[in-house]
Amino acid sequence: MTSTVTDKSEPESAPDGERTEAAPSQAGGWRARLERYATTRWLARLIEFLALVPAAAMTIEVARAPQLHFVDYWYALVRFVSLDGSLNFGGLWKASNEHLIAIPSMLYYGDATIFGGNQRILGYLDILIALATVVLIRFAIPKTLPPVVRASIVLASSGLIFSLHGLHNFTHAMSGAAWLTANLISVGTLLFAVRGKWWPAWGMALLGSITYGTAFAVWPSLALVAILRKEPMWRRLLPLGLGAVIVLGWMSVNHNAAGSGTESDIGTAIYGLFAVIGKVWTANNTGMAVFAGAIIIAGYAAMATVKAAKVPELRFWWGLGCHGFFGSAMIAISRIDFGLDYSQHSRYTSVSVLVSLPLLVIIGTVVHSFAARHWRKIAVAFAVTGVTGFALGVPTADTVRAENADHEIKSVALRAGYLNAFGWALPPEGHQLVPRLEALGHYPFNDSFTLGCGGPELGDTIDLTDVEEISFPEGGRTPASPSGVVDLVEEKPGSRLVWGWATGVKDPVRCTVLVDSSGEVVGGGVSDRVRSDIAQQYLGINADTGFGMVGPDEEGLRVVVVLESGAKRWMPAEVPDDKDQK
Repeated sequence: MTSTVTDKSEPESAPDGERTEAAPSQAGGWRARLERYATTRWLARLIEFLALVPAAAMTIEVARAPQLHFVDYWYALVRFVSLDGSLNFGGLWKASNEHLIAIPSMLYYGDATIFGGNQRILGYLDILIALATVVLIRFAIPKTLPPVVRASIVLASSGLIFSLHGLHNFTHAMSGAAWLTANLISVGTLLFAVRGKWWPAWGMALLGSITYGTAFAVWPSLALVAILRKEPMWRRLLPLGLGAVIVLGWMSVNHNAAGSGTESDIGTAIYGLFAVIGKVWTANNTGMAVFAGAIIIAGYAAMATVKAAKVPELRFWWGLGCHGFFGSAMIAISRIDFGLDYSQHSRYTSVSVLVSLPLLVIIGTVVHSFAARHWRKIAVAFAVTGVTGFALGVPTADTVRAENADHEIKSVALRAGYLNAFGWALPPEGHQLVPRLEALGHYPFNDSFTLGCGGPELGDTIDLTDVEEISFPEGGRTPASPSGVVDLVEEKPGSRLVWGWATGVKDPVRCTVLVDSSGEVVGGGVSDRVRSDIAQQYLGINADTGFGMVGPDEEGLRVVVVLESGAKRWMPAEVPDDKDQK
């Protein structure tokens, strides 16, 4: 956009926040130069560049995530993958956790066949999908706003879409490939609709409907956009009719799609709806989420009475807000039976964002229409809001990271055949999961699987003849030699879980493995679990000394501690008689 300042005595008259070079040159000095810089497109470009920071932060999170997929992925995979590893096309159309996920399933199959089923690769793809959503949203930002304000909206969009609240959708990549892809398709659908390109819009809406259930909410949103555009009546009613047919068809094959208990209480349903809507503005506090959700709904009601909020350039945002609202309502109705706090699960963050972001843009545009000269304050408000939404997710992110910490133990359980060690978290052999993974060369049944020792691996033999038994630490000071103990053993059907800690003092622990009486490596897991209780009890010991392993249910097992130098120590894979299990 361009602007012209005809009266140099009133430089604030520039409508879009851009100044001419004349006004700042009169003042001179550093302040004038700063003022000139702050009113150019260079600042806008810098702000948009900063919008990559949340994506970069999420990339680091994904890089630290487990390679092994999580539970829902396994139950989906056995539906669309045949025993020989080929694609079972018919399985793409079978519901997974009540959702038809044909499009995400193709992404899963691509990851499995091309990248060996590495969950991190799918997580990186989720980041690209989220970035594409930010780019599409950028095209929908009102052009009447100054460049710096528009850039700040891009930054806020990135901060909210990549909010740490939603970490689950990136580090549990299967989930994000469904939720985030559905969101991307819905945003694209509405962009077509507000431009009057109805056939592409309806086609993308159909595509969204076979991506994830939350995309059903785009149908009433299309009807709203048609109404705002004053389209013929048939274009207003067609999306509602198509949406109703799709939802009724979905419900006919998903008889338990909605809960059967507490959602019949209208108060509880409203509580859940407001909690989902306001989730992104709280730090794991459901009550505050309800309060935030109520404010957001009130904000939309207030904006609906303002003439400046009804301009054509805001039609997309009203449509997106409508989509987010109905998506939140679907969650509130179908999931409230899981408990009043279920709405605060990390996976629901993206729906909360789709309600909040449109309202922010609508309010910002309305405020700018009345007070254009305060565009700097509006830009700052958008940037700060986006950063706040990103940072408020830290408590939720910590919960997700804790879920991820021990997950790689399950990769050992799968590879070694201890499928019953984790109950429902790994499908039983009746699902014939392992043959499919072996046929695909899917992690952990490929060369990327390792116990993390750089050797030994499962099936190798360790000569324990010259390996010393590790000492049990005494007192509260740093042990003088490598020390450790097993403090919990969980017996499972055909297997056992062994938990404890070990330190090499000045020679760090590289990994821990389980060996049988002959020295064969029969189990393993993770060796850098955080044990803050040990760091507090023994002076000078780092907190990441814990280990957790899975192995067979047999006598004579030993824990072998492999130190960074290559030296080894061993301890019995049982809790000492004189120590209480913790």
